[in-house]
Amino acid sequence: MKKQDRGFILPTILVFLMILTILGTTIIMISLQTQSQALRHSYVQIAHIASKAAIDYAEEQYELNSAYNGTPEQDLTVTDRYRVTIEVVILYNESSSSKRVQAFGRVYIPDFNAAAQFVRDIKASVIRNGVVVANVDPSDYDPLLWLDANSPDALTRFNPPNEQFISSVYGSTNRDITEEGGANASSAGNRGLQNYSGDDLEMSWDGNSLGNQRIGLKWRGVTANSGETIDEAYIQFTTDETKQAGAVQLLVQGIAQDSAASFNGTYAVTNAPKTTASVTWIPPNWNVVGASGANERVNVTSIVQEIVNRPGWVSGNSIAFSVSWITGSGVRTAEKGSAAQTPVLYIRRPTAGGNFASANGDQINSWIDISLNNQNANYAYGTRPILQTNQINGLNAVRFSANGVLRSAITPTASGSSMTAFMVARPRSSGSTNARYLSLMNTAQNSDSDNFNGVVPFMQQSNSQTMQSFYRNQTAETLSNARNDTWSVYSSRISASYVERLLRNGTDNFSETVSNLNYSINEIFVGGTRSTSSGANYANFDVAEVVVYNKLLTCNEMQGLEDHFEIKYGISVTTKTC
Repeated sequence: MKKQDRGFILPTILVFLMILTILGTTIIMISLQTQSQALRHSYVQIAHIASKAAIDYAEEQYELNSAYNGTPEQDLTVTDRYRVTIEVVILYNESSSSKRVQAFGRVYIPDFNAAAQFVRDIKASVIRNGVVVANVDPSDYDPLLWLDANSPDALTRFNPPNEQFISSVYGSTNRDITEEGGANASSAGNRGLQNYSGDDLEMSWDGNSLGNQRIGLKWRGVTANSGETIDEAYIQFTTDETKQAGAVQLLVQGIAQDSAASFNGTYAVTNAPKTTASVTWIPPNWNVVGASGANERVNVTSIVQEIVNRPGWVSGNSIAFSVSWITGSGVRTAEKGSAAQTPVLYIRRPTAGGNFASANGDQINSWIDISLNNQNANYAYGTRPILQTNQINGLNAVRFSANGVLRSAITPTASGSSMTAFMVARPRSSGSTNARYLSLMNTAQNSDSDNFNGVVPFMQQSNSQTMQSFYRNQTAETLSNARNDTWSVYSSRISASYVERLLRNGTDNFSETVSNLNYSINEIFVGGTRSTSSGANYANFDVAEVVVYNKLLTCNEMQGLEDHFEIKYGISVTTKTC
């Protein structure tokens, strides 16, 4: 065995390997039964454990060899689902007996993949003949909520629904809407005759002279790529009359043409080629004139899908349908378009773009909680926040503006008498009065200031540049000139047993111990708060990371996390006297 490999047999690494295997297997098995997001979070945690194992490995190698110069990437563990590796890079020598290192944990899926899907790294000081001094990170203290804009797949992208509503064109010259006299019409001259005028569509019986009509409907300018998946398509009618209630079955078919022609000539609808896909439609009674809802709607997804799958289909072509009688004495009478709404074709296709925000300006649908508590912060109110790339130390951030709020539902309810929170943020000078950057409350209350359950770690004081912490409708600590459009590390601690702290880059004010601190919260808002049914107290700011602990962190623990943010974001933080 080579000298540099001996670290793998040492107890610390073996323990990490055992923990990694057990935790990885357990998490993966659980996650496979839940959402894919939870599965990704599990792999992130595995990468994080591996990065910590790499730090211990570096310390052991340095003890064995004073000339230790890092460890190339090598396997830590391999399963049938993934491969985990570690790597140690020497950044510089801090002294004759300590080195500054960067340790990487990587997860490859599957194990033979050439690129890692998940990477976590830790920078630390490794001391020879001493104790390793490693940077802590938020996971070391079991956060209640942890939002990091730079974690893999941290932000899901909002893709507006890819929808199209097209109205048929009414009028005899267009010949897009027609009623064709039935073969059972008593008047031979009406059999197969097209009627483009009139103000309604009888489906299907229209008196003895016309019999059971066949309806023809055409829509122009359908946007869909050839072979593209159609998520949903339906024809929406509007009730014109409520005559002749009763059961009726109607057959809906598509016209099997690459681009449907207008209906023209005797039996034009009957003789047009039909799609293989069809729908047997049994509409309920239409009881309200002007109704245009689910009862007046027929799903034609399969028919539209068949048409756009035709080799000759081109986006922008026309689509047409036939509606004919099967059985039943009922009649459904729809508006034709002469004086009211024409039939409408609705088509929804897959939304454009990926599932995760990656481009500058992408709208955010949810911010993934990487604490593994699966308490994602989802869009709740107002203007959606957006991704801002390369904002601080080359890292990304989320921009809140105007009235945008994200909400995390906390399950189970978090109760306690101590709260510690951090955010890496750039508060902008604009914002509503008493803007909340982070607000915690209970769904049973009307606002975050009406009882014991409202805790606001970071809040704008009125319209000033002062930031404050806030609890039970009372100001706790304050920081003057804190809203100055500068990136900072903000720390807030409210506790019934310790002196409060509110810090910006390690500098804080103090006050007396809080009394009667006892909360029970089940929702956290970022960028504002909730006031009954709508958002309020909106903040304008950029934020890269938010961490909330449902407990007290000591001064030294707070300092450790502030040091972690200092290194990660390149923000100078003052060392506190603890």
